[in-house]
Amino acid sequence: MSKAMTVALGVLLLLLIAFPFLVNAYTVQVAITTITYSMLGMAFAFTLRVGLPRFDIPAWWGVGAYTTALLMKAGMSFWLTALIGGMIAIVLGALVFSLAIPRGMIPFLMIGMVLTMAFYQVYGAVPIFGGWGGIVGVPAPTIGSFEFIAKRDLYYMGLFFLGLNLAVYYFLFNSKIGRAWNAIGSSLRLARSVGIDVVKYRMANVLIGNFFLALAGSFFVGYYRAALPVVFGFQAALFVMIYLIIGGFTHSLTGPILGAIIATFIPEYFRFAKEYQSIVTSVVVILILMFLPLGILGWVDLRIKPWLYRRKWYARLSRWGVKEERKVSA
Repeated sequence: MSKAMTVALGVLLLLLIAFPFLVNAYTVQVAITTITYSMLGMAFAFTLRVGLPRFDIPAWWGVGAYTTALLMKAGMSFWLTALIGGMIAIVLGALVFSLAIPRGMIPFLMIGMVLTMAFYQVYGAVPIFGGWGGIVGVPAPTIGSFEFIAKRDLYYMGLFFLGLNLAVYYFLFNSKIGRAWNAIGSSLRLARSVGIDVVKYRMANVLIGNFFLALAGSFFVGYYRAALPVVFGFQAALFVMIYLIIGGFTHSLTGPILGAIIATFIPEYFRFAKEYQSIVTSVVVILILMFLPLGILGWVDLRIKPWLYRRKWYARLSRWGVKEERKVSA
């Protein structure tokens, strides 16, 4: 990593830490929601790397949420419930997708849609899950005697979960398994021809995604203090896909985060026109697909970066960054 990139990341980290002190409590609440949606969007982009678009995200998100809600009501630590929820999502996912993944993308997609609708009905119909009124009054997460109740504290907890997602995904994308995923996403036939076990690598990708989806569900319950069936309906799967469309399919980590920020903050600050929110969102998505098919960050790659490289000051800055990186390597 170049010195310029290190400085930029340091400044961004400082801004994120200072954010709750610079805005009001409502904006912090919206930021917490955005963090949750960013994690869901990254899980969608993560599995898209192996050519599997998934509509089962609300199902596994709900597994984590309801596991945490039930176990915390029984007196268990939040952090332990988050781990258990992730493991349950892995085990259930392995049972279901061992049938779907070997049969290709379409069966995987269809089973994912059925799972979302089935889990939604289970959450609302089975008494242990609290019925359609959900599970409410969940205790606050704690570390020792410290309780995560204030919005500022919950925001920092969310940054921890988001950072964990980013770190694991980044490590995996730049590892041997990540290179195999890229090969599968580029061409199934080519991946098989070089000896890559497509089913095995796809299964690993999906189950890792399941774990982090459940983790997002645990975090959601941690700050919302309730698990409600209406949150985990099929509409949530569509919104997750929208985040990636807006941010950019070519950026698996930053694309979903940017999309979640735009799709969350803008509607929240136009609540006076809430009845038109779905219409406005649909129009925005259609316009982006028509004029920015690679999303905002894809447009930046195609238009803004070439323009910057033609600027002398940016070229000098880029050369300085490369020189510094070479010095560090030497």
